[in-house]
Formats: sequence, structure tokens, C-alpha cells
Amino acid sequence: MPRSFVSGQFVQTPFGKGVVRAVRNNGRLLIEVKARALEFREQDVTAVDRPRPSRASRVSPDRSGPSSGRFPEQSQPRADPEVDLHGLTVAEALDRAERAINVALLSDACVLRLIHGRSGGRIKSALQARLQAISAVRGFRVEPRNQGVTIVEF
Repeated sequence: MPRSFVSGQFVQTPFGKGVVRAVRNNGRLLIEVKARALEFREQDVTAVDRPRPSRASRVSPDRSGPSSGRFPEQSQPRADPEVDLHGLTVAEALDRAERAINVALLSDACVLRLIHGRSGGRIKSALQARLQAISAVRGFRVEPRNQGVTIVEF
């Protein structure tokens, strides 16, 4: 009996509780777990009730707009279309790129530009090796007019 999951549903995964962000083909789900976007098979997750926030983590409503009533943690993160990795170590650049990819995926962005520069190539090669391992990345390429930029497509 196939289970049916919907976007926004809370689920239990092998890595902890998360939220379904996208339902994909062949019983695959994109689930946000601990600020990371991971892909699971439907049979590997179970539906759970919406978790109640602890007293310490409750936030008062954002009163910036007229009667908005929205909580800051419920707003979608804004994806920056490009991320500059100049001046970072390889580890720092990979960490910043992964965070940018997660935000781009959660905000349904189609393209992300990662600016790594042309000299040396250590960040560029490490970044491209990491991009190959991310299943949510459909493809990536070096920008033809600027060899210091990698374009990532989701």
C-alpha cells in the first residue's frame, strides 16, 4: 500500500525529524532535516504529528507588517542568486556553497552562481567534486565568458 506524502508534512527519517519539501518521482522525497536537504525513499520515512515548539524556542510574531501574524521561522529563506567564495579556505568555501545550495533548494531556485575565481583552482575542483555528489543538483558548468564562475542548475 503506497503512502502519500505532501509538501510541508512532518516526517521521521533515519536522521531525525524533518519536513517534506518536495515529492518527486519513483517514491522519492526531498526532506529538510536539521537545515539540510536530503532525499529519501517513501518507505524509509514515517509521518509524524507537527512538533510543538518548546517554551524556550517560541518566538513572538513579526509585527513589521500590518497584521502580518507571521513567525520569522516560517518564512521562506531568500536565495541569493550568486555566492562569492573569494578569500575563503577550501573547507570554508565548501561550507558556504552547501548552505547556499540548501537555501536555493528550499526557495525553489533553478540556478545558482558560485564565484570561486580563476587562480589556483583548488576551490573550483573541490567544489565541482562536491557538486557531483549532491543528488539534487541536475548539472553544473563553468560559465563560458568567465572561467571563475560555476553555474549550478537544480
